Amino acid sequence: MLSNLYTRFVTICVISFLFLKTAFAQPSEKYYLIKAGRLYDSEKNEFQQNKQILVKGSTILRVGDKLDVPLGATVLDYGDATVTPGLIDAHSHLLFRQGPAENLAHDGMMNSPETRVLRAVGYARSYLRAGFTSIRDLGNSEQYLDLEVRNAIERGDFPGPRMVISGPIISAMDGQLYGMPVKDFDKYSSKEYSMVSGVEEARKAVKEHIARGVDVIKITAIGNRLVLTLEEMKAIVQAAHSERVKVTAHCDRDWAVHAAIEAGVDGLEHGYGFRQSTLDTIARKGIYLVPTDGSVDLRAIYLKRQNMAFEEQAVRSNFKPLQDRIQAAHKAGVMIVAGSDAYVDFDMPRGEVAKYTISGYYDAGLSAADVLKTATYNASVALGMEGQIGVLKQAAMADLCVFNGDLQKDFKKGLFEVRMVMKNGVVEYQN
Repeated sequence: MLSNLYTRFVTICVISFLFLKTAFAQPSEKYYLIKAGRLYDSEKNEFQQNKQILVKGSTILRVGDKLDVPLGATVLDYGDATVTPGLIDAHSHLLFRQGPAENLAHDGMMNSPETRVLRAVGYARSYLRAGFTSIRDLGNSEQYLDLEVRNAIERGDFPGPRMVISGPIISAMDGQLYGMPVKDFDKYSSKEYSMVSGVEEARKAVKEHIARGVDVIKITAIGNRLVLTLEEMKAIVQAAHSERVKVTAHCDRDWAVHAAIEAGVDGLEHGYGFRQSTLDTIARKGIYLVPTDGSVDLRAIYLKRQNMAFEEQAVRSNFKPLQDRIQAAHKAGVMIVAGSDAYVDFDMPRGEVAKYTISGYYDAGLSAADVLKTATYNASVALGMEGQIGVLKQAAMADLCVFNGDLQKDFKKGLFEVRMVMKNGVVEYQN
């Protein structure tokens, strides 16, 4: 009798334990099956018809034609839309804003770190809604405010794109803070930049940045007036590369770029006025270029909102040298990487502003596929995340964006009509 009671007691305990374990167990990873009427394959740089993407948890499990659907999977049918990898902006400034009548020093002088961080929360959300699942933030963030925002997004404190950050820009002794009163220069330059003089200071700045947790080093090949010396840039590149960290250089003049090229930088930002011979050298050395040009459309929006008279043809003429440079770079085989440099206040969501640079590449004559490659596969290489983001393939992160209609046939319209954004297997935005 006692033996039977004991057996029943043990059985009840085991059943109760199993029930509680099941009830309080972590939910299994969620499956999504996404049906794409058109899919952009960034590795092959082509649009494909009627593909399916199976997502498990935060990862892409398979991409194919007719995939087996696991029981309980959520099916999202976008048979009338285009699915691409999540977009990447490789030149952003989430902590920085410049008004129409302000100079580069104004934000740091007039706004507190708290204001800039809270403002960045809204910018981060707008990037996600626009289809950007990753951004590379390149300074103008005081002393590592970009690191704080990156970490907050990773913790899940608020939604935003994945961030690759540079910390303070390393520059010669002037930075880019033109228009600042002389008496205030030291106070505010030390907030926004790491200014160096000499090889040892340059090397030390890199080590400090990496120790703080940055992902990339950004330097100014030329600042307001001063240049980093060849020896200083070589020391920066050597120190960064020894820790497997890439270096990208702000440079907006052809004559100033050659020392940065010789120093071995991985990338160049802006590149205004680069000559054909310079573009050929960049292509030969495998250095990527981030043309932060904006677009004719964005310039027209800005002028209208400032109530400034303008002729559209004159604006187009002003943009032609920039567009010619993009075409020349593309033909020379330069890896072009999408970067908006969006920081001017257009009274519109920051993520939408960033997309006008992408549409500007299309206006410059690149095909829809070639434009998307700059903002997906090429950008993933610049961020040091090749194969993880910017692609739709097995084992990649489940970052993707759905655009309305046929993006290959109606690129500029579809680019601004986002249907869904997924980051790390989570639907972050759905329209």
